Amino acid sequence: MKLSFVFFSAIMFCLASCKTNGNVNQSVTTSDTTGRESGQLQESGAPAAENSKYNPTDGRTFGVVGPVQEIRLSKALLSTTSTEEQGDPWLEDNTLEMTFDQYGRVTLDGLGGCKYYYDENGNFIKGFSDKTVMVRDDKGRIKNYANTSIEGIDDYSKINFDEYIAKNFEYDELGRVIKATYSGWEWMTDYEYEYFGGNVYPTKATYESTAESLVIKGKITYTYKEYDKYGNWTERQVVWEEETRDCGGAGDPEISKDEYLERRVIKYYQE
Repeated sequence: MKLSFVFFSAIMFCLASCKTNGNVNQSVTTSDTTGRESGQLQESGAPAAENSKYNPTDGRTFGVVGPVQEIRLSKALLSTTSTEEQGDPWLEDNTLEMTFDQYGRVTLDGLGGCKYYYDENGNFIKGFSDKTVMVRDDKGRIKNYANTSIEGIDDYSKINFDEYIAKNFEYDELGRVIKATYSGWEWMTDYEYEYFGGNVYPTKATYESTAESLVIKGKITYTYKEYDKYGNWTERQVVWEEETRDCGGAGDPEISKDEYLERRVIKYYQE
């Protein structure tokens, strides 16, 4: 079983230097080519926004910087040991993965296709339902997200469990996501991310997932190939190694190893 993110896979997280655009400060890597290609962190902490509605931290949580409007992902299978992955090599092609509004707030992310809605003052008001809750930390970063509360529900037949999802993020002192937990109805996956020095993208992720009667452990290794002018990656190779066991520990584990080529097309708001 594999859970695919932009970011996720998703979730690949950026931080860079500030660039002023109009009345907001954008977080971008435009200072030098070396900084962009190495993906190194230029400075820590979120830039202060002159416009109170602008939130530069959402892009960093979901793996981009700058005035991003939308991200489209194409994903090709390069090699596999898994029968599950065999077939058409293009697993995804120009798939809309993520959108942001002009204030930098996330409005769609690829994990479960979650949508985010805000009021005229920039306050979060709903996700899939009006019971969705989002909690931000004191730096404005998304800390917890819980969609479609089931508390007090007597008739579960009225619940769309495909929309039942929760997310939790932990950040390091440089504002990078180091832990992420995603959970839904009878499944949960914990991710831990490793970075090389001050690099803004993780070099490796390890995870453990439980789903129904299975326990899944894995490692994901990332190699970044191409970047755009903002320092956002546009092409990378991903090696995904996974071990699946019955939760009781009976029998031999199922081992799989897959390699992917991922490409992103990022559309920006006009500067």
